[in-house]
Amino acid sequence: MAHIDDSLKAALYRITCPDGATLGNFHLGLLPEATAAAISTHLAICPHCTQEVAQLELFLVETAVSNPTPTTADRIKIWLAKQLPTGGQTGEFLGTPAFAVRGGDSGPLMFEAGDAQLSLEVQEDPEHPGRKAILGLVLGIETETVEAQLIQKEMMVTAVSLDPIGNFTISNLQQGEYALVLSGPTIEIHVPSLEI
Repeated sequence: MAHIDDSLKAALYRITCPDGATLGNFHLGLLPEATAAAISTHLAICPHCTQEVAQLELFLVETAVSNPTPTTADRIKIWLAKQLPTGGQTGEFLGTPAFAVRGGDSGPLMFEAGDAQLSLEVQEDPEHPGRKAILGLVLGIETETVEAQLIQKEMMVTAVSLDPIGNFTISNLQQGEYALVLSGPTIEIHVPSLEI
């Protein structure tokens, strides 16, 4: 008899209670008015379902706190460019910026940042005597929506868009130390110190 009694209790336990999904929909206000009224009446007399709704409320509060809206830094990859040694085979995997001139001021500067490779060449600006120009090429990332921003003393000096194959030119620059930031919708590449 005790075995039959236990089986009946297990089979009939909370037989009149709504299932968890229905209680969840009730808590979120997604049920029709008549069904919601019946569950409200049931909750007034059932401590088990009342406890289940309270646990759901606690879970929703904890989830909202632990999963805040991602910040800009969470959505954007930020890579710090590392300068590669020049000469030899090191820079051969990088291209040369379009319009680069042989025999310019110096050879190209090669950088690596995450999946991207960056080649920069600083030259005399032919259109502005006494001024410099940067010829750049970025490989390894999508460049159609990327902008090259030149910064000096925490102020943006100028910004230019990269062409579809990754070339950019920044001209009419005074000599000095700059920072270069390549900024796109999901990526930022920082060259913190660039001597022009």
